[in-house]
Amino acid sequence: MPPDKNTSLSNDQIVDVVKRKRGSKPASIEANLSATNEEISDMIGNVLYWYDRPQVKTDQECADRLFEFFQHVRQTGEVPTVEKMCMALGVHRQTVWQWKTGQGCSSTRTYIIKKAYDVLAALDAELVSRGKIPQVTYIFRAKNFFEMADQTQIVVTPTTPLDGLDPDTARQRYSQALPETAEDGTNNG
Repeated sequence: MPPDKNTSLSNDQIVDVVKRKRGSKPASIEANLSATNEEISDMIGNVLYWYDRPQVKTDQECADRLFEFFQHVRQTGEVPTVEKMCMALGVHRQTVWQWKTGQGCSSTRTYIIKKAYDVLAALDAELVSRGKIPQVTYIFRAKNFFEMADQTQIVVTPTTPLDGLDPDTARQRYSQALPETAEDGTNNG
């Protein structure tokens, strides 16, 4: 039973409530983190390298910056991410998504951005195929960044098409299969 509003909970009690509601561990990053302080420091340095880049203005500048980005992450061995790529371009992720979908830019820039996403998608596919990232991570990234989806296509083919039938012929042909309907619209069958 939940405590009333006037009862305060201890930190241990709060942690217990969170565990019961969200599984075995609290949902915070810190509670689930396996990186060392040194690793976190390195990651922050990787991100800050791109943080203050000015926004690319031309398509050529966009292509050059992406080339620089991919060369840099190759040389350092850091993981290239969509978020970091956007910082390298000096724009917000939403802007890059708009460019990718052809909004507010030239068709050349859309092509350049799509190719950059293809590089990231190819890397993720290789990482998962080599067992270097969990499959669930790949699935999340594939669906959220690379437009992949679980999909089943159902094709319905009519076995008794009504094409070309006038309404009277259709009514006559199928009236035996339909229940009788009263004039007020209620079903008599």
